[in-house]
Order: sequence, then C-alpha cells, then structure tokens
Amino acid sequence: MKNALKTLVIVLAITIAFSGSVLAQKKGKPFKGTVTYALTYSGDGIEPAELAKYPKESTIKVYENRTLTEQGPASFITNGDLKLVYTVIDLSSMGAKKYLITQKAEEVEKDNKGTQYKYSEEGKEILGFKTKKVEITPPVKEDEEEDAAGSMKITAYYTEDMGGEEVNFGNQMFHGVKGFVLEYELVTPKVTIKATAKTIEKGKVKETDFMVPSDCSEVTKEQFEEEIKALQGGGE
Repeated sequence: MKNALKTLVIVLAITIAFSGSVLAQKKGKPFKGTVTYALTYSGDGIEPAELAKYPKESTIKVYENRTLTEQGPASFITNGDLKLVYTVIDLSSMGAKKYLITQKAEEVEKDNKGTQYKYSEEGKEILGFKTKKVEITPPVKEDEEEDAAGSMKITAYYTEDMGGEEVNFGNQMFHGVKGFVLEYELVTPKVTIKATAKTIEKGKVKETDFMVPSDCSEVTKEQFEEEIKALQGGGE
C-alpha cells in the first residue's frame, strides 16, 4: 500500500503539471480539442523500476479556457474564466473515497507568488506552430529547502495562437505564462522530465466534459493529506 501510494503521488505531480497547459488559428483565439504529449525521463535520482511506472504520455482536453487532464485515478479540471481549479481523486479501489479539492483564485495566486519569468524571442516550430521560449523560476515554498527549490529549472516553449494566460490558470508550472505550452523540460536534482506535444486534434470535446462530478467528498488539501497518511499507516 505504501509503495502504491508513493508512486501515485509522484504520478499525480507529473500529471498535474499538464492540467491547464493546438491547429493554426488566429492569435489568442481559444482552442477546443485534445493535445497528447510524449513524456521522457532521465536522471540517477530515481530507481529504474520506479521510472518504469511513470506515464509515457499525457492527454489534455481543452475547451477555450478550461482544461481536463486524466491520469489513473486523478482528474484535473481548470477554469481560467471562473479562476477555479478542481482536483478529483478516486481512491475507492484502495478503500477510500472519491475526493474533490477546490482551489480558488486567492490560493492559486498565493501559491505562485514570486514566480519569475524570463521571456525570449528564441523559439522553434512544433507541429506547425511557431513558439517562443520562456524560462521559469518557481518560488521557494514554505515546506521546501531553498537550495532544492533553487535547483529546479523549467524551460518551456509556448504559442500565443491557442489562447493566453487564462488557459494556464492554476497550472503548477505554467501559471502566468503568456500562451499554450507545447514543450517543456523540468530539471530537478533527482530527475529530468521532458514533454513534447506529439498530436493535436481539433474538436471532439464538449463543455460537459469539464463538469465536476457530483458524487465526490469535498475536502481541503490538508484533509486529503491526513487521509493519505491514515491509508499509509493502515498498510504497514
């Protein structure tokens, strides 16, 4: 149980990075469709057996300024118009519940306060889209060591042809970025993660795809963490 939950938490951390972050159209016009990213990993900080469990791709549905990412038991729904982020985690198969965690604008902005962006005209073409480069320095969180946080590097390539900042609202890595991210590389002391959009499919998404399920138990992040600790203790 402990190892399964540990792997789940890591996979959720990888997946949530995509939630909220393409076919040529007018600059800034909201996109409706599905984007699939290829994921690769490298580094000596994580055992190969653990790396093998990580997802090899991530698929994101986009409906204007709303996004939906699903990976295993977790679904992440962002709404850049209402400034809300919903995380739905279904752990019923592990003897728990289906949880809903809601983040409002104030909490999202607090989490991202201090993020630094270094924009560049340097870029490249990805799936027919011209992109620009941005280097992102995340803020140091209260529960992080400054040296560890300071060693995290994010380099992303984004296009302004699929919307603006709103589509990235609530994204843990790309909140505040000026356009839709088509590629990024995250370098940490333990592992390097690279994601590149490999397919883009326009249409075939509905507004109802981005609705929050009604059968969830709404909890705070702190309450969810306590429930996870209880499950881990029960698995010993």
